[in-house]
Amino acid sequence: MVDSPWSAMMYAWMPLGVFYLLFTVPPLFLLRSRPLDETTRAIWALAIVSVPVLGAIAFVILQPGRGEA
Repeated sequence: MVDSPWSAMMYAWMPLGVFYLLFTVPPLFLLRSRPLDETTRAIWALAIVSVPVLGAIAFVILQPGRGEA
């Protein structure tokens, strides 16, 4: 049972936090394994972290560094 407004807010925001983690952590691990230069990697990391859904989907679809040696 929710006793205070703060705990109600915590329960309301918790699914958003889980959603954020699900859309940021896997693409960031994929980014680590790609052969990209540091500037490109930093730009992708900022895109994934700042706009998690769009950045992660763009990274997975575009797959930068996949065809490079």
